[in-house]
Amino acid sequence: MFRKLLSIIVVVSLVAGMLLPLTAFAQDNATCATAQDSYTIGFANLTEDIVFTQLVRDGILSAAEEAGNVEVVLADNRLDGATALANADNFIAQGVDGVIEFQTDEAFGNVIMSRFRREGIPVIAIDIPMPGATFFGADNYNAGRLAGEALAAWVNENWDGDVDALLVLELPQSGPIPAARMQGQIEGLQDNLTVPVAEDMIFLLDSKNTQEESFQVVSDILPTIPDAEHIVAVTINDGTALGVIAAAEAAGRADQIMVVGQGADPSGQEAMLAENSRYLGATGYFAENYGSYLIPAMLDLLECRPVPPAIYVDHVFINKDNLCEYYGESWPDACPVS
Repeated sequence: MFRKLLSIIVVVSLVAGMLLPLTAFAQDNATCATAQDSYTIGFANLTEDIVFTQLVRDGILSAAEEAGNVEVVLADNRLDGATALANADNFIAQGVDGVIEFQTDEAFGNVIMSRFRREGIPVIAIDIPMPGATFFGADNYNAGRLAGEALAAWVNENWDGDVDALLVLELPQSGPIPAARMQGQIEGLQDNLTVPVAEDMIFLLDSKNTQEESFQVVSDILPTIPDAEHIVAVTINDGTALGVIAAAEAAGRADQIMVVGQGADPSGQEAMLAENSRYLGATGYFAENYGSYLIPAMLDLLECRPVPPAIYVDHVFINKDNLCEYYGESWPDACPVS
């Protein structure tokens, strides 16, 4: 069944001071310096160790094959700004025509983009904005609110609106735009709880975007709140959510926690369906479909057709109650065909 997963929203500016993409305005094809019969596009993935980013990579390769005139050169940014910069230099050395960047370190964005601009290479940045690049990805604040509101509804129904502690598994290094995802979750929760969580019981924890680090920081914080019986966690992605749950289980406190996340990739979906799951759900980003929008957008840039400065994902909160509507084919045991 066809469903609209993404919508293109034209915005005046992505963030204050961000330059509009240089190729955002249409030109006559005869004067389009970057137009040609076939293209080589570099894709630098955030990491190859996360299910979500693997889905993004597979979708890009599939869309490129479908386009028929696109070759993709792959690189792994390994969640590291310096590695992303080295990959950018390598793309330039290889003479790529365009670049799709998925890199986590805001501090390296200016440097990377200055090098691409110097070479006249158009760039699309996934999820973490880069100055001068077309943005593609999460409508972060609204995506966060969906999860926060769902968590508040569960708490109000199951714990009489009572929360003793809130764990916030964030990613400071990626800057203010992804931080809006966390702000949305916190405010969506607090605005809808019967009694908001006390400020001194909100714990900001740097997840570093990994399940392993999430497990460690939550394992460290739980012993400091021994009297907390109702604990909620909001997380930057599915992997960090799973780390929270694993830490609570290891501490023998799984029944005291409920978690929401962002992404709804297969690892998160599996956790939602688990018996006595402590993963309420996650805002869906539909990573498997990114490529079908990224490759056409890059071709538009290269052929001087107008592209908005920001292309946002259309989000839905996914939980065990609606998972089959979106991913029924992936879970035949849980989603029998009627």
